[in-house]
Amino acid sequence: IMNDKNLEDNDIEPAPKLIEVVFQNCKGQVDHWVEPYIRLTVERLRVAERPYLKCLLVQVIANALYYNAPFTLNILQKLGVATEVFNLWFQMLQQTKKSGARANFKKEHDKKVCCLGLTSLLTLPADQLPGEALARVFKATLELLVAYKDQVAEAAKEVSEDDDGMNDDLESDDDEDDGSDKDMGVDAEDGDEADSLRLQRLAAQAKSFRPADDDDDDDDDDFSDDEDLQSPIDEVDPFIFFMDTAKALQASDQIRFQNLSQTLDFHYQALASGISQHADQRRVEIEKEKLEKASAAAPAS
Repeated sequence: IMNDKNLEDNDIEPAPKLIEVVFQNCKGQVDHWVEPYIRLTVERLRVAERPYLKCLLVQVIANALYYNAPFTLNILQKLGVATEVFNLWFQMLQQTKKSGARANFKKEHDKKVCCLGLTSLLTLPADQLPGEALARVFKATLELLVAYKDQVAEAAKEVSEDDDGMNDDLESDDDEDDGSDKDMGVDAEDGDEADSLRLQRLAAQAKSFRPADDDDDDDDDDFSDDEDLQSPIDEVDPFIFFMDTAKALQASDQIRFQNLSQTLDFHYQALASGISQHADQRRVEIEKEKLEKASAAAPAS
């Protein structure tokens, strides 16, 4: 499908999503498909026009790296496209809209997939990932993790505000239900008006989820059902994964890690410190969630 030049970008989009499902659900079992999938992905990436499809195709590379980073990088180098692919990826990560928001990888899922793929590169030895490339990947991953963290926090805040709004509406409805039979006609009208106001409020919230940026042609793609799909990476915390990988790099090659640290200016050192603290916080939260699930599942005595 991806090689069919007669198909528009829109028609191609299910293909990279399917490849992602294969890589994430069949880790270690589809090595023979990695090279043909990457070859198809790169060929389509060169002619893709829609930013959203480009993101999906780059995420195929990210998923392949998370599947098996050394194997995938060898294939990219064998095909002679490693520099081309990574330059495009980093360029897309840096692109912003007029509002200052990221132009690509806008969904939580997109950011997480990229984080896992880039972090997987950090496991590569020095002969596969030289110092300059290591620093570039490390910095890009830090920035993306911060963006992912902010987006997750904003989404949680919006859910909390929605819940508070619903509770306020319910309390308001209860207050309005205390009238006599004689007032039923008036109450019904008030109820209809309240329902109308509530619908207007929800419509306004829905509209606020779609920023009207003049330079963004892919707003519809930000809000697909992909976020609701279950995946093996749901159980992988990208902050913990990054910190565990960084600690493993430090333990395996202290000089290399020290050289990397020296390339980080104050800005990136601050980002790294913040991500480290957040990873520790996530460990506590995840452990708490496990205990709560175990307690809820335990039979009552």
